[in-house]
Amino acid sequence: MNSNSEKHTLLIIDDQPQFAQDFILLTGEEFNVVTAANGEDGLRKFQEVAADLILVDLKLGRGIDGIETLRRLKQADPDAGVIIVTEHASIETAHQAGRLGALDYCSKAPNLKELRAHLKQHLQNVAWRRAYRDELQRQYPKFIAESPAMRKLIEDIDAVAPSDRLVLITGESGAGKELVAREIHRRSLRAERPLFVVNCSNLAAPLFESEFFGHERGSFTSADRQQRGKFEAAHLSTLFLDEVGDLPLESQPKILRAVEYGKFNRIGKTHEQHADVRLIAATNHNLEEETKAGRFRQDLFYRINRVNIHVPPLRQRREDIPPLINYYLEYFSLMLHRLPPEIPADVMQDWLQYDWPGNVRELTSAIENLVLFSKDGKIDRSRLSLPPRKNTSPELFLPLFDLPYEQAKEKLIDQFQQDYFHEKLRRHEGNYTRAAEEAGVNRATIYRILASGD
Repeated sequence: MNSNSEKHTLLIIDDQPQFAQDFILLTGEEFNVVTAANGEDGLRKFQEVAADLILVDLKLGRGIDGIETLRRLKQADPDAGVIIVTEHASIETAHQAGRLGALDYCSKAPNLKELRAHLKQHLQNVAWRRAYRDELQRQYPKFIAESPAMRKLIEDIDAVAPSDRLVLITGESGAGKELVAREIHRRSLRAERPLFVVNCSNLAAPLFESEFFGHERGSFTSADRQQRGKFEAAHLSTLFLDEVGDLPLESQPKILRAVEYGKFNRIGKTHEQHADVRLIAATNHNLEEETKAGRFRQDLFYRINRVNIHVPPLRQRREDIPPLINYYLEYFSLMLHRLPPEIPADVMQDWLQYDWPGNVRELTSAIENLVLFSKDGKIDRSRLSLPPRKNTSPELFLPLFDLPYEQAKEKLIDQFQQDYFHEKLRRHEGNYTRAAEEAGVNRATIYRILASGD
């Protein structure tokens, strides 16, 4: 018999206790079983226990039903392994469950042995899924969304991720478009397979087509072996076309055929092949303008622009700057084997008000440099390239006399709030918690007010 530490934990959410009792009777001590009598209780238990799989009854009694419980579980953790169990199976609810990311949709009848076999099959993949998720978290940054703009972005991701619709992600360079693409894939039904990436920029048509479609041995001078392309490799997964606006014009008709029908030919091969691929594209170009200028095909633009997600620049979501700074301080400190340095209040204030033309990429570069040259948890100010501090001299208040009273008062109050919290932070050496306690507000208020001081 396995020890408790080796057992898998199952969370069973069912308003009929008989189902869980029968399951425990059948499986004995094979699993750690935690039960919940309704959806709301199940969501609470989910936060308390590390469940390997969650069984949710479709027809829960009072409160939210099984489909809504599934939706909220996946919203809380896109990696949660959820199986819908029911005595009232239907094609419609099976489709709903699959679209929301359920691993399986099983009947409670005719007996629990079949359900047990389904569970054991899925549990075999638990260790792999966790290892894959941990590796992704190690390789790629955390998705931080504290600002209203980024919370809206998460809602958009939740809406499009379960579908197989092609998504076009737009935004400035460095804003985090690839991170959004990875988050869409992570929340999709294809998440158990890796995301494939093709960078479309600065590649001549033959090189791009070789990478995208693959080639046969001898199809060109340096083709000494057969090679599968990224499109073929991404069968049943997701392919991310980064900087799609830089696609070679002569390659775009072939890409359009792959996008529309999933059909392609390796270079040097006449036989047509097919792949089931979900495509996500990203660009920092205005593709509508590129189309008018003849640098991008209109039919391809219309095909990839059906679902658009825009990533706002960092200057439009300043509430995300402090959590991004804290995250990357810890991240680079771990990677570079340094103590996380303290950020002086004046540096934090300057960073909050800086426009970050390079967006998150520029911010991460600044923090990596800061951590690399820090000593004993202290930054080296000579390594900082800070924007100029804003002048708050009284002369700036003179234009207020040319404004209507209410508008002038609003601007004056805004300036007072800026100066007040800057001084509070200076007195407490940049400690937001102590500054907020003394001011009688919460830290989020200080972040919000300082971030608004453009």
